[in-house]
Order: sequence, then C-alpha cells, then structure tokens
Amino acid sequence: MKLQEKSTWKFSVLVLVIGLLSGVLGGGLIAALFIKPGPPGPQGEQGAEGLQGEQGPQGLQGLTGPEGPQGDQGLQGLQGLQGPQGPQGIPGINGTDAILQILQNRNDTSRDTSSYTAMQWFNMSAFDSSMKIMISIQQDSKIFAQFSSTHSLDSPASIWVRIVVDNNLNSSTYKCSIGPPSSGTFRIPGHIEFLTDSLSMGQHTIHVQFLRETGSPIILDRTITAMEIASP
Repeated sequence: MKLQEKSTWKFSVLVLVIGLLSGVLGGGLIAALFIKPGPPGPQGEQGAEGLQGEQGPQGLQGLTGPEGPQGDQGLQGLQGLQGPQGPQGIPGINGTDAILQILQNRNDTSRDTSSYTAMQWFNMSAFDSSMKIMISIQQDSKIFAQFSSTHSLDSPASIWVRIVVDNNLNSSTYKCSIGPPSSGTFRIPGHIEFLTDSLSMGQHTIHVQFLRETGSPIILDRTITAMEIASP
C-alpha cells in the first residue's frame, strides 16, 4: 500500500514538471508567432556642423643656416679678337705736327658781368671753374688753345676776351661792343685762338679772361679747347 502511494506521488510530481515545461515552451512559441517587431522609426535629422576653430599663430622663422663654402674659380675666358685699326689721327697745325691730346670744356649757363670792376681783367674761372684747363705735356710740345662764346649786349656795352697760359703768355683779344646810335639787345659771337711756342715738360694752366669796358655784358654759352701739339 505504501509502495503504491510512493509511486503515485512520484508520478504526480513528474506530471507537474512536464506541465510546467510545456507551459513555458508553449508561451515562448506563441510569443514568437504573434509578437512581431514594428516598422523602423524615421531617421533623425543630422546635427549642425561645428564652427571651424581659429588658426593658430604662425611659428617662428627658423635660423639661417651657415654660409656654404666658396666655389672654385672658373677658368679664364679666351682673349677676344683684336679690334680693327682706328682712323688716322687729326693732322697737326702745319700738316706735319701731331696732336697728342685734346681737352675741352663747355658751359651753357649765362653770367652777368655788371658786378665786375670796369677796365680790369678777370678770370672766367672766378664764376665758372670749367673755363680753366690744366694740361700735362711732354718736353718741347706746344699748346694750341681756342675759346668761343656768345655775348648778350644791351646798348651801350662792350667786353674784351683773351686766352692766358701760365699767367704770363697772353693771346690777342676779341672785342664785342654795341653803342649809339644802335639801341636794344644784341647777341654777338666771339672766337679766339692761341698757339704757344715750345714749352717745358709738365703741367700748364690755361685761363680765359674778360674785361668789362662799359655797360652790363652777359656771357652766354662758352667753350674752351686745349690741344698738345708735338713737332717731328
């Protein structure tokens, strides 16, 4: 009787366990059949783009590297071809003398001489340094000097001009003058030449001098030329 009751109790427990397992499995299957996932929701909007950060400060300039070594000197170039022979020099004063050098100065400015004492010789280099030439010559050479100018004269007016070498060799003179009955302003050109005798070797000085006789003569454009002349 006790054996039968014990078997009955075990059988009841077994039936209960099977029933529980069947309920759990059945619920899971039913849930899988009837519970379906809903449709996906709409995608959210994209967030706004962030602001760009400020540019950082410029970095410091790097130090200058050391100077590289000097390169080797290049090869010397070939000597150029000799140029053609120049034209023959200017013939001398008498056709046989030789002109060794020519110096020339020119000035286009004007100078009123009214402030200079009348009837007295003055060097033009006192107001125009270009009217003085210093020339170095060889032994027994001669100096040939020329001077040309234009003078503005308001009647009455008169001016004398000469060339002086070494302050003791004087050329002849030219004179530009205007007076009654003429009136008004006149432009008068003047030109003078001077050839010295043979001189010693060394430096010699050539001046142009003027003398205001009357009125207020104006010295305009002017040119002085000096040549060294050598005789054969």
